[in-house]
Amino acid sequence: MTFIHARGPVEYDTGIPSSAFSKGDLLQYDSASSLSRWNVLLTAGTLAGVALADSLESLGNQVPYAIARPETIWISTATTGSQFTPGEKLDVEYTGAVFRVSTSANTPAVVVAAGGNSTDMIGSDSSRVLVSFDPDATVWRS
Repeated sequence: MTFIHARGPVEYDTGIPSSAFSKGDLLQYDSASSLSRWNVLLTAGTLAGVALADSLESLGNQVPYAIARPETIWISTATTGSQFTPGEKLDVEYTGAVFRVSTSANTPAVVVAAGGNSTDMIGSDSSRVLVSFDPDATVWRS
């Protein structure tokens, strides 16, 4: 799993999967109002939330997901050995079938949460960091 709810408000919903995705993947709505894996290169895509099950595990053609909100804190995988600073805005990359916080800030999508730098909170040895989604860079589900 690549994104896990850590703290803060969270809501849950279900949606129809339109493509393959895995538990913990970031999801977006496609043109048919169905869920697909978030395209990190298309930062204007509507971020629906985080998958709570694989798309192939749908029940009644519905898959549960946690709705992303700017004030919600998530545990994210990160580039191995990276060091982060609270408040730092960073990209999200999708490589090797895993979403992770990148060390790049070219198209920021997340903000490192207070107390969430890899040294203080989670540890660079585990390659995880606390983040929230950047409200200035993400189009939110209505």
